[in-house]
Amino acid sequence: MSLAGPSGPDLAGVVRDANAVSLPYVVVGGFSVIANGYVRATKDSDLLVPDGADANEAVLRFIGVVEATRAYDGKSLTSDDVGGEEHLRVATRHGIVDLMRGGLPPLDYETVARYAVATEVGGEVAPVAALRSIVGFKRLARRPRDKTDLEELESFHGKLPIDPIPGLDDV
Repeated sequence: MSLAGPSGPDLAGVVRDANAVSLPYVVVGGFSVIANGYVRATKDSDLLVPDGADANEAVLRFIGVVEATRAYDGKSLTSDDVGGEEHLRVATRHGIVDLMRGGLPPLDYETVARYAVATEVGGEVAPVAALRSIVGFKRLARRPRDKTDLEELESFHGKLPIDPIPGLDDV
């Protein structure tokens, strides 16, 4: 039996190609939860990337190398598709990749990157979101999966670090 493409997300391939094209990123989402102690299944690779023209160019290089198309319609992406998007879900030769931007501190790229932990992934070094950033993203998203992730991370780490999040923790 032959399968077309990977059977699941290939984070090692995503990291290798992101590093090769000098894409500034931090691994977030399911793989960052796994790296922080709660091993669970995930269907995609999630990368937080910065805003700006230089980042847009790096995203376009990455999209070319991973042979990405927009996940929901298969469209080949151009600079117009990349520039103003806060979230871009793409189908790649490494599985689905979510490229995310935006956010206010403490969930903006600069803050998340500052706290990120350098982690070896498939022989490459990748910045992976620290526990405090993961907790912030999960609190903000409020999906059932996120609630479970927080419960499991707390059972592993004890009391979780909580940074105030604008719009969520405003009094």
